[in-house]
Amino acid sequence: MVNQLNIQSIQHLEIILKISERCNINCDYCYVFNKGNPAANNSPARLSDRNINDLAEFLHTACREYKIGTLQIDFHGGEPLLMKKENFAKMCERLLTGRYSKTNIRFALQTNGTLIDEEWISLFEKYSVNASISIDGPKHINDRHRLDTKGRSTYEATVRGLRILQHAHKQGRIPSAPGVLCVANAQANGAEIYRHFVDELKVYGFDFLVPDDCYHDTNIDPVGISRFLNEALDEWFKDSNPNIFVRLFQTHLAHLLGTKHQGILGHSPSATGAYAFTVGSDGFIRVDDTLRATSDRIFNPIGHVSEISLTDALNSPQFQEYASVGQALPHECNGCIWENVCAGGRIMNRFSPETRFDRKSVYCYSMRSFLSRAAAHLLNMGIKEERIMTAIGR
Repeated sequence: MVNQLNIQSIQHLEIILKISERCNINCDYCYVFNKGNPAANNSPARLSDRNINDLAEFLHTACREYKIGTLQIDFHGGEPLLMKKENFAKMCERLLTGRYSKTNIRFALQTNGTLIDEEWISLFEKYSVNASISIDGPKHINDRHRLDTKGRSTYEATVRGLRILQHAHKQGRIPSAPGVLCVANAQANGAEIYRHFVDELKVYGFDFLVPDDCYHDTNIDPVGISRFLNEALDEWFKDSNPNIFVRLFQTHLAHLLGTKHQGILGHSPSATGAYAFTVGSDGFIRVDDTLRATSDRIFNPIGHVSEISLTDALNSPQFQEYASVGQALPHECNGCIWENVCAGGRIMNRFSPETRFDRKSVYCYSMRSFLSRAAAHLLNMGIKEERIMTAIGR
C-alpha cells in the first residue's frame, strides 16, 4: 500500500490526458474502443475548456502539496490530433501559464501520425511537444491490424506524418526525434520489424508493447510473442549500437545487470517516485488507462479534477489497490527465478474476472523466454553469471 504520510516529493508525475476520445482509424486490438469497455464512446468527444481549467487548478494544487520534479502531460486519445488546432493551442497556453513552483513541465503526444501537417509542426514547435508515432512495421504487417474506419491502409499516411516530424527535428524545430510505439505481433517476425524501423524508417528510439490481453481475451499466443521479442532482441544485440534505444529491452537489461533505472510505470516494480493517472475528456481521474479493458472496479472514476486533490487521488481505493497489486506477486509467481525482474508482468495481463489480479500474466511464458534470452546475450558478452544472479536476487 502507498502510505500517503511518507510521500513528500514526487520525482515524476504523469498525466495521460484524453484530449480526444474518438479516433480516425480502427485498430482491432485497441484497448480503448475494441476491448468491450464503452467508457470512451460514452465520454465527450473532446476535452472542454472548463475541464482544461479544472485540470490546471488540480495540478497547481498538486505542486503546492508536493515537491514534484517533472510533471509530464501526455496528450492522448483516441487520436489527439482530432482536437481543433486552435483549441490545442489554447490548452497548451493554459497549462503552461500555471503556478507550478520549481516543477519542470513537459508535453508529450502519442499519435497515429495520419493527420500531421506543417500547422501541427508549428504548434509542436511553439509548445515544445515531444511526439511519438504508433506503427506496427512495414505495410503488410501494419495493415493487418491498423486500418482506418473504412478498412483502408493507414501505413502511407502514418509514415508521411513520421517523415514530417523527422524533418522538423532535423531543422531543430521540435525538441526530440519522434519515437515509435509498436504492438508485438505473434504472427510477425520481430527481426523484420526491428530492421524496418532502424534501416528504412531511420527511427532509433522505439518500444515494443506486449498486447493488452488478459484472461477473458481469446487468440492469446504467448509462444508467438516470445518469438517476436527474441527475434527483435537478437537484432538489437547484433547491431550493438548505443544510439538505438528500445525501452523494453534496456529497462529489463538494467535489472539483469543490477544498475539503477527508473523502470516502466505499470510494468516495472522499480518505478519508484513515479506516479501516473489518466484524466478523461469528461474531467474524471482514473488509474492506468490500459486497465479500462478489464471493465473492473479498479478503473472506476476516482473523482472529477475540480473536486479532488492529488492527495485524494493517491489515497483513493482505486489507486491504493493499483499500488498494492503492483507490489504483490500473484501466488503462481512465487519461487519463479524471474520474480524480482518481471514482478508478475503488466497488471493488465494478470486480470481474470474470477480472481481479478491474482494470476500470472497471460504472457508469462513470453517474458520468461525473453528474459532468458537477454541473460544469455549478457553472458555471451562476458558479463559474469554471478552478477546476473545477484541482480535477480538468486
